[in-house]
Amino acid sequence: MSLTAAGRVVRLEEVADRPLLADLAGAPDPAARYEALRSWWGALAPVDLEPGVPAWLALGYDEVAAVLRNEVLFSRDSRNWRYEAERLLAWQSPTRALLAQRDSAHDRDGTEHRRLRAPLAEALDAVEEKRVLRTVHVACTSVLDRLAARGTADLVADVAVDVPVRVLADLLGMNLADARRMHELTGEVRAGSPGAHAAAGEIENLLATFVAGRRAEPSDDVTSALLAHAGHENDLEVMGAVGLVFATAHDAEIAWIATALQRLLADRAFAARLHGGRISLDDALDEVARDAPPLPHLLPRFALADGELGGQPIAAGDAVVPAVAAANADRAVQPVDPWEQVDSRFQLTWGTGAHACPAHRTAPLVTRTVVGHVLARVADMELTVAPAELRPVRSAWVRYPRELPVRFV
Repeated sequence: MSLTAAGRVVRLEEVADRPLLADLAGAPDPAARYEALRSWWGALAPVDLEPGVPAWLALGYDEVAAVLRNEVLFSRDSRNWRYEAERLLAWQSPTRALLAQRDSAHDRDGTEHRRLRAPLAEALDAVEEKRVLRTVHVACTSVLDRLAARGTADLVADVAVDVPVRVLADLLGMNLADARRMHELTGEVRAGSPGAHAAAGEIENLLATFVAGRRAEPSDDVTSALLAHAGHENDLEVMGAVGLVFATAHDAEIAWIATALQRLLADRAFAARLHGGRISLDDALDEVARDAPPLPHLLPRFALADGELGGQPIAAGDAVVPAVAAANADRAVQPVDPWEQVDSRFQLTWGTGAHACPAHRTAPLVTRTVVGHVLARVADMELTVAPAELRPVRSAWVRYPRELPVRFV
């Protein structure tokens, strides 16, 4: 890892005052923080994944796209990370718990990635929209009726979390208690908390038991389809696929729904545009995903050779974090006419290249349906705190409000 400074090349570890990635994701105004980094460092800035564990943060649209698309130079396999290869991380490091290599498409490149992605893509493509819509409709109706009768709610815990977890349980064939435990454990790992290592171990144990049970009693669900697919060589790969589906859908759906509901309740201009028909629900959700990506930073890629990115020299083994939130706001790709922002497809929110999100059909369907249900009843709700008091969850990898307390009027 290196930078040019005063005519010499120095290691990234020598750079003082590297910002913590979780502090950037959780800042009141992340865009201002990204802009400050960009003005000082350019398109590539040094950060810490956890205190003392450095990485590059790719801020520019072109740089983020290059990292995501170039498998020859950037790998998703953390065994190519110098901190993993040289055992520089503590065994129970929260970052290690998150980035440890697993038998899934997300942690493989090239031929192996394509082999493991094929069963996943086919299983998700086979999901019937009617089934998803029915599950979401039943969950939303029962949840919102119960909350209205109670008079108060936290739209994050009671809707944005509860409904996607129910949908994932149904699609994967997992009982609701296990799905809710998976939610809790996934949150521990994503938060980088001291309990992340233990949480990651419990996730592996839960998945092993669940996959073994589904192999013994297959049914009409995504997990059974993954077990039956000839592309998987063993149950560890099926565990990797199920874990990947749960974690990725969990983070993206919860954050996208919660952030959209926050905009709907706290941003009067946004709500007026949507209620007044000046923007469709699909375009509104696309705007939310572009301006406040559910996953502001994608998991790191690891440099396979010395090279240069965004004017900075990088070394083999460096971790490079694609900051899609910064890339989406890059002025180099911003339309001159603000009306061109509507339905803009330049955003990198869902990734690009070989590792782009495979749930391109199901994810928007779930989010649109949940937000649509709340939209139909939002006139009966009001926030019980000032919008400025809402705080995001603590995580380097996902951003959404910790809570959205409302009362029914």
